[in-house]
Amino acid sequence: MILRPLEPPPAESAEFLPAWSVVERLERQSREFNGGCWMITQPSHAALAGEFAAKISLPQAPRLEAALVRGIALHDAGWGVPDAQAIMQSRSVNKGAPRSFVDCSANEFLFAWEKSIDIAASAGAAGGYIVSRHFYRLAEQRLAHGSGSDSDADTARLARFLEDESRRQGQLAAKQEHSPEELETFTEVLQFCDLLSLYVCCGARDPAEFPEYFGARIRLSVDGETYKLDPPALESGAEFQVAALRHPAIAGLSGQELTIRF
Repeated sequence: MILRPLEPPPAESAEFLPAWSVVERLERQSREFNGGCWMITQPSHAALAGEFAAKISLPQAPRLEAALVRGIALHDAGWGVPDAQAIMQSRSVNKGAPRSFVDCSANEFLFAWEKSIDIAASAGAAGGYIVSRHFYRLAEQRLAHGSGSDSDADTARLARFLEDESRRQGQLAAKQEHSPEELETFTEVLQFCDLLSLYVCCGARDPAEFPEYFGARIRLSVDGETYKLDPPALESGAEFQVAALRHPAIAGLSGQELTIRF
């Protein structure tokens, strides 16, 4: 689950900060959203990432076929059941507080990652490959830098995940027609759209800089209710919606569509 404050806080810095650091900081602050927050499910966030992928406009970024866009839109589908359970709990008599995805254990996120890859692969080999490669990179980075909370058992399971997905990627690559270089570039589109979607969903307003993807280093700033990308990575005037549920629900307002403008 992605948690967004009811009133996103103002930017804490005028400097361009790493986009993931901005997202992670705000999500960890969600433990303090005592007055309430918006809940955005991971499948909804992924669907938004797919919409971004369909609107990529940078000359150096590849135009994606529909099957690849669908793979990106499904890249977090494996979170569907746990997110639904969290919503039910938040609507129960005890109104259990939802947890951000950054607070999930290794067992929880690895289960969701594996299920997400299964679903994406069922929709197409190339899409399944880039989703597998996306999570492979995340696991590799976590093993390299650590999280401070992973046990020896967590580390061992992350290593097994890398082995299993390396084999799966070989199988999926053989079932599609794109070159290894093309698949790596498609994975970078997924990673950019994923991080952009996380940024806008969590309500961040700090200026942010993305890692270099497909030969471009993109910066993002917020002007009022409009997000600005430099260089412009999405079609000018693009507008998107994402569903959000209120926690706790109040009479007459349990959810709404949030509008995202570029």
